[in-house]
Amino acid sequence: MAISFRRVRPTPSHEYLGNPHKGCCTFQRFNGDPLFGGTKWSEEGPVEYPPAPGSVADGYLPTTVAYCRWFWRLMEPQEGQFDLSVIDKSLETSAQRGQSLAIRLMAFGSKTQPDLPEWYLGKFPTHINKEYGVTAPDYDGPDFIAKWGNFVREAGRRYDGHPNLETVDVANLGPWGEGAGQCSLTRYREFAQMWKEAFPRTFRLALPAGPQFQASLPTGAGWRVDCYGDLSDTGSEFVGKTVAWNHTFDAYPEVICKAGAQLAWTKAPIHLETCWVPMHWYNKGWDIDFILEQGLKYHATYFMPKSTRLPEKWMDKLAAFCRKLGYRFVLRQGLFENHPKLGGSFRFQSWIENIGVAPIYRPYQFALRLRQGDHAEILPQPQEDIRQWLPGDVWLDFPVTVPASFQPGFVELAAGI
Repeated sequence: MAISFRRVRPTPSHEYLGNPHKGCCTFQRFNGDPLFGGTKWSEEGPVEYPPAPGSVADGYLPTTVAYCRWFWRLMEPQEGQFDLSVIDKSLETSAQRGQSLAIRLMAFGSKTQPDLPEWYLGKFPTHINKEYGVTAPDYDGPDFIAKWGNFVREAGRRYDGHPNLETVDVANLGPWGEGAGQCSLTRYREFAQMWKEAFPRTFRLALPAGPQFQASLPTGAGWRVDCYGDLSDTGSEFVGKTVAWNHTFDAYPEVICKAGAQLAWTKAPIHLETCWVPMHWYNKGWDIDFILEQGLKYHATYFMPKSTRLPEKWMDKLAAFCRKLGYRFVLRQGLFENHPKLGGSFRFQSWIENIGVAPIYRPYQFALRLRQGDHAEILPQPQEDIRQWLPGDVWLDFPVTVPASFQPGFVELAAGI
């Protein structure tokens, strides 16, 4: 007797899907919170958590990831006395708003922002960072890596592997930890190892800033940029505006290539924080299509426009861009035997296409569900590692045993993650 098969070709959706771990992010805010005014934002993370007036702020995009960062002196006000309640409350609030939480811990900020902790300034060697005019620690000395390391390790002890912690930035040198400073290559490597040991189960994202970046990549870190979209055209009396220096042309391509980071996205996520904010781009007349092309080229997973109002005329383009970020799995076809026997097995085949630009990085399981009336059985398929589903095609082909708990008759088959 010939075996009959059923072939199913679902109609894909082109709408926003609130899938986790990807897309647009809020900044120092959570889903539904009011946006920052104009083109300004705050570098100091939230310390209060009022109820949200709505599910998505007017003029923004829906998100499943919140991104927050705080300064050291807030969380270790006295040496060895840690107060990480802002992280606790942010993890709780983000979960309530349907988001996971990405974080950065920062030793100090710019001239108008929090300095190193008072107890550190009064006890350990420092110097003036001439580029920013701020007080910086002695990075190569024994004190900063010991005290900053104690704080980072305490944060890792509490939060590494937390189910709602999305990523943590690798931040050490300079204002906001973005790399403006110098230390030995050995110390750069020690910093990178410190973060790996503190957060071995959490995705760590390095900033593309010279040796700090290069030292972090071998530890398995992904990366994030903090000036995505920069097309500055300031120029000078010696340099025309059309060939002025900016991050898009002169920083990121060089740094990423020299560090060998072009394929880091296959193992860890990429995060794009906007240079200024999209309304600034719009006011400057920058080429939004070119900017978005660059983000997709980098196989990014997150887009963080700092919780500021997005240009209305660009909203459709930004929404389409965010739908492509990270993973987006389309079930193109399912093919399976039509009349399996109870207790026997049938062959299941499927064509799945990842039309996003990156994989999913967490070990969710692909599973089949068999349902007959009120009775259902979910059959996980652990042999299928969906983290390997890179952009493009996936072909599944495996036998499925029909549980003996079913009765003869019609059984519905569904596939999911």
